[in-house]
This record gives sequence, structure tokens and C-alpha cells, in this order.
Amino acid sequence: MSGPRIGLALGGGSARGLAHIPMLEAFDELGIKPAIIAGCSIGALIGAGYASGMSALEIRALAEKLLDTRFAAARYVFGAKRARIRDLLALRGLGSLHIKGEKLVDLALPDELPKNIEDTKIPFRVVTTDYDRMEERVIDSGNMVKAVAASLAVPGIITGPRYDGRVHVDGGVTNPVPFNHVREHCDIVVAIDVTGRPRPAKRAHHSNLELAVGSLLIMFHQVAELRRALAPPDIYIEPAVENFRGADFFKAKEMFEAAKPAKERLKRELEKRISRIA
Repeated sequence: MSGPRIGLALGGGSARGLAHIPMLEAFDELGIKPAIIAGCSIGALIGAGYASGMSALEIRALAEKLLDTRFAAARYVFGAKRARIRDLLALRGLGSLHIKGEKLVDLALPDELPKNIEDTKIPFRVVTTDYDRMEERVIDSGNMVKAVAASLAVPGIITGPRYDGRVHVDGGVTNPVPFNHVREHCDIVVAIDVTGRPRPAKRAHHSNLELAVGSLLIMFHQVAELRRALAPPDIYIEPAVENFRGADFFKAKEMFEAAKPAKERLKRELEKRISRIA
């Protein structure tokens, strides 16, 4: 289907990023494809599959299969993929255990996807953060697994690869919803924000971890708001993910259900924008 060129940005949000999948379904159900996709963190992982030619329903089916239960995930990783614990985990100093980002991404992405970013069916940009230079970095060529791993490297939890000898961490640190990287030559810019918000305390007071995570979410929102104020996208969608934690990967089906209203809103907004241009 020919029509306006649409740029799509998929933001970071850990497990809340599963809500990106119903948003991709909105595109497929309307029979349209983005002209370019940019993603950071979990948005880079899901965007890699979609940009490579997977349909949204295929991505949903894979997520539901892998994340049905912890047992199903372990069976896939250590059975079908024949991974070993030492392949996935790295000990960085006494008492510091990390997940290897590149191995995690390699396990998550289907083997048949393109190995290099420049070979995707839809032009794709991965946003990460150069820790040593304290700046955003956009990767649009080279090894897909390495780039996505750099984008979702959560400090203290997931280790990322080095680029040019420098440490890289989660792209959400510098650009939580990277819609500015899909604006060029596009008629409509769509941004999906799955950051979420700090959750109420489970007890009388927030734990130190809850305060730390909540503070990061506030920072991500402030960065995204500043970027929107400078040059807002045409469509900005925030699925209802505030009731989910960043670790709720095994609540995929509940998250898909919660994202349904945002999916329908996205379809209406896309149809409205496209009809104005057509």
C-alpha cells in the first residue's frame, strides 16, 4: 500500500515494552508499514524483529511462547537453544553477577533474522548511550545482536558490548523515546512511550530499590518531555503500562490486554493523519 511515509519510534521500558507489540498490530491491521523505525532498549529488541520482516502476530506468538511461564522460558533457553548458565551470566567482581547482553539478545531473536542492521526490510536505527562520552549514539549498520545488546544494557544488571573501546549502556538514559531519529523524509512521526511511572509503595514506605527505579522513571519522563517540547511527534501514544513493573515479563498476555485501548487509539490517529495527506 503506497501512501505517506511514516516514521516509528519504539521507546524503552523493560518488560513494559511488550506493549509495543499491539501497537505494531495496529500497523499490520491497517495494511501499512513504517518507512523507518528507531528503537531503544526493549524497543530496539522488538523493533529488530519487526524491521526484519516479522509480522506483529509472529512477534506476539513468540513472546507468548517464551514468556508463558518461567519454566517455558527456561525450557526454550536451555533446551531448544542449548544455552548454558555460564553462557548467559558473567561474574564482574565479588558478588557482582550480570546477564550477558549479547547472549540474551541472541537467544531472544529468531535465528533467521538478518545478522546486520543494514539488511533489514525496513530501515532501522538502534539508540544506545556512550557512557564514557556521556552522549547518545545511533547505530544503523553492523551486527544486529551487538547493537541491540548495547541499547538494552541496564547498568548493574545487563552488560553491554564495547564500541570503539568504550562502554555503552541503555539508550533510554539519553533518549527514552527516540522519535527525532525517524523524522527525516517522513510525513508522519509516531512515538510509542512505554516508560511507565513510579508505582505506589507496597508497604508504608518505599524500599530503596523502589525509590531508585522510580527516580529513573521520573528522569526518563523528564527527558522525553523536553524532547517533545522541542519538536513534538505527530502521534504520541502511551499504552496503559503503569500497573506493570519492569520485571513483569511473564505477564505478557495481561499487558497485551491492557494495551488494547492504546492500539485502537493509534489506529484512529493513523487513519486520521493519513486521510489528511492522501
